[in-house]
Amino acid sequence: MQNRDKVLIVDDEQAIVELMGLYLRSEYDVINAYNGQEALERIKADKPDIVLLDVMMPDMNGYEVCRRLKTSVETQFLPVIMVTALSGKDDRIKGIEVGADEFLGKPVNRLELVTRVKSLLRIKHLQDKILAERNDAMNYLDAAGFIVVVIDPELRINLINKKGNETLGYEEFELIGQDFVKAIVREDMGADVRVFMEAALAGTTKLPEYWDIPVVRKDGRHITVRWYDTLLNTSVGETPSMICSGEDLSIFDEEPSASLP
Repeated sequence: MQNRDKVLIVDDEQAIVELMGLYLRSEYDVINAYNGQEALERIKADKPDIVLLDVMMPDMNGYEVCRRLKTSVETQFLPVIMVTALSGKDDRIKGIEVGADEFLGKPVNRLELVTRVKSLLRIKHLQDKILAERNDAMNYLDAAGFIVVVIDPELRINLINKKGNETLGYEEFELIGQDFVKAIVREDMGADVRVFMEAALAGTTKLPEYWDIPVVRKDGRHITVRWYDTLLNTSVGETPSMICSGEDLSIFDEEPSASLP
């Protein structure tokens, strides 16, 4: 039997919780909570797939619950529908600012409730599939015995695997978004490396089989990395990205050397 999606309904009025539960119980497993703190506890314990969240609750209102969910790595992609009797534009803007995915007005319309829950769950399932595939790919890259870096057309680092972070002495995510040349290439080689990489991305020069570049670890130590670069295909007219696979040659070198194409 296929597992059913779990819906958490949060409202300090029991009658509203029961009514929405009645609308959804035939298709989903329904979990109830009656205040903000209890909602956070149920989310942690029961791992719901979507949250229907009342705005006006004592102690911790729905905005604060939503803000906490959307700023946590564990729950940032959990869909949240704000259920409120408030109809002002400022109230909706406040909900958007804390990360709400949808809004429902009170009294809740059954068809609208069911439709919005189904729509957001469909998006969540696609998102979960994409994240799972990404995690599988990252696990494969992390298991590789070589450095893997993906850079965009502006030479920013979009991805670096575990081996790359370990070799360069950085924590996970620390290099993401940084300029590849400024972050790791030895300063005296930076200008030449930048010119060549920009030309390769623009298609005006061919990538070599490999090239050796002295790079600088976070601790300031210089090492030599042999890079095997490949352009990643993009849509017609778009500048491609580049995947750079590297191996640390410094254990064989007394002095870091350079070998530019």
